[in-house]
Amino acid sequence: MIKLNRFDKAKKAVQKLLGVRDTLTNKTALLLNSFDGSPVKSLPDAVLEIKDISKLPKLIQILDSFNIPFVPRAAGTNHDGGAVAIKGGVILNLNHLDEIEQINTEEKYARVQCGTVNGNLQKALDKLGFFYAPDPASKEFSTVGGNASLGAGGPKTLKYGATSANLLKAEFILPDGETLLLDKAAPGPDLLGLLVRSEGTLGLASRLWVKIKPKNPYKKTILAFFPDLQSTMLCVKDIISAGIIPSALEAMDFHTLKAAKTDVEAGALLIIELDGKKSELAAQAEKVLKFCSERKALGAKSADNEEQAKALWQSRLAAAAALASLGTGLISLDCAVSRSDLPRIITEISTIFAKYGLKAGIVFHAGDGNLHPNIAFNENNLYELSKIKKAVKEIHTAVCLCAGTISAEHGIGVEKRAVMAMMFDAGTLNCFRKIKQALDPKNLANPDKVLPIASVSQKILTPPERIKYLIETVKKANAEKTVLNLCGLNTKIKLKGKNNLSLKNLNKIIEVDKTNYTLTAEPGINVKHLAEELEKENLFLPFAPGKGSLGGEFCSKNSPELKDYVTALDVILPDGTFIQYGGKYVKNTAGYDLAALFSGSRGAYGIVTSLTIRLLPFKPKTAKPAAFAPWRPKAVERKLKSALDANNILNPFYFEEAPHEN
Repeated sequence: MIKLNRFDKAKKAVQKLLGVRDTLTNKTALLLNSFDGSPVKSLPDAVLEIKDISKLPKLIQILDSFNIPFVPRAAGTNHDGGAVAIKGGVILNLNHLDEIEQINTEEKYARVQCGTVNGNLQKALDKLGFFYAPDPASKEFSTVGGNASLGAGGPKTLKYGATSANLLKAEFILPDGETLLLDKAAPGPDLLGLLVRSEGTLGLASRLWVKIKPKNPYKKTILAFFPDLQSTMLCVKDIISAGIIPSALEAMDFHTLKAAKTDVEAGALLIIELDGKKSELAAQAEKVLKFCSERKALGAKSADNEEQAKALWQSRLAAAAALASLGTGLISLDCAVSRSDLPRIITEISTIFAKYGLKAGIVFHAGDGNLHPNIAFNENNLYELSKIKKAVKEIHTAVCLCAGTISAEHGIGVEKRAVMAMMFDAGTLNCFRKIKQALDPKNLANPDKVLPIASVSQKILTPPERIKYLIETVKKANAEKTVLNLCGLNTKIKLKGKNNLSLKNLNKIIEVDKTNYTLTAEPGINVKHLAEELEKENLFLPFAPGKGSLGGEFCSKNSPELKDYVTALDVILPDGTFIQYGGKYVKNTAGYDLAALFSGSRGAYGIVTSLTIRLLPFKPKTAKPAAFAPWRPKAVERKLKSALDANNILNPFYFEEAPHEN
């Protein structure tokens, strides 16, 4: 008897839509799509080749009607098994959806299909004198849609932001086939940031509108060797404290330098790339070279043209290949800590490498605290693989104990699901699950990824004393099903009636970290006064301050760009659960983007009790955003509201007044 898989029931309907030739069930097609850039391997039930973007929503509707799981996949470069159908279902091959549909140099955006290779977009823009800032090492084969789903960034993140910060709009298909038009500037929660950066577990973006920028014709690249990591990071601190934000700050440790066979005996290498106005670059380069000298650099080279710059970058670009040559494969980890903690965590990871006798090295984005421990392995050496497994667990533990993130730009996928319970508390994990359940109740969109199997968390949260009264207030209101109307300084939302809960007394600066350029503050603090105090220390908010509160600025989305600078949140959920998300690192792709969820939500999903924000060493310029029509998917907002606030106690008026229902 022939055993039928679940796809066989849907096969005729799919073939009618896509055609027989693009509905693949042969062994070769299944094998070619059974793995990605990770050690994870699993055969799908079928591979569906999508060549017409207009057919994608209908296809997902068919899969939904037959309860067939699907895994979006393009280049298949994911490092954590995110593009593998680990429990069957179908692969949606998006490689053919690679059209650059529009480049608008006047409004400064490009509209691309999800399978567009990042490098191809860069080449098209280069001819027009523009560039797309996200610049991952995999740009020659990774796709814009894949980068967006993972929140990938690359070397230029510190200055220009990761993919999510460069995303303006997206056509997004939910797990049931419904299509949404998500706009970053539209009123309401930042669903663009939440849904697109979900590793395909909440649906997929079929089209994306991304920011493009005029090319800086002037660049300066400096390469310096240092005796140790400490002096390297002190130099990085000097550069940023001087108000210089390089387009890249890339570094390599001793082990990677040795594998790359550089001709200098050094503890670390640092590449500094500057771009901007010609009149400023010479002075900036002079300062950088001075800082290198003061921090005892063993030598420094400066490139005066493109050819020389490429030569200086060669050692960094060849790092992964050099380490991979030490074995038959390479495991590339991805984590981040605060800049000030980089020397400590790199030392700890190096100790772990030595403990297990591994052939490994570390490359890191020194400006944003993102490090990639790379471990060479021989897939036929089971003893070696067992040692690597233990080492990886210890590295993740060390990162969590250092208040870091286990994923800065590669996502969670399959490989790091278990570690999520180490990084996050049970309440935060449960919040992630509620989001997934609200938008994908059948668990069809890239199932069994991101969220840990067990709900048990090793992390226990103790709420600060200053907010315990708020927690009790919310718990009581939830138990009694009493509405709480939240407000700050009453500059944006004028509340009427009873049960108004003001946050204006939560108005303290918790910490200003001048090393990591971060501010942690309570939501009720006056933004204008805050900006004035920070400017006395040559520190600046990343947005033009209004007259309201910091929490109001964030939760009303008065400044949409603010969300991209929020690195951490403390939140009281509508049932009184206290959760924490993020840290002092610039990049974080572990779990769903809760900063996006609460941005623009006006307290309807929870009470933000503190925010950690990246500061700038200079006053930012305000840029005019691309003019898209506001489109608000209110039905999705309500699904999330029901999931997170079952008794509808926090700011229910917000949804009653919300315009632009789709």
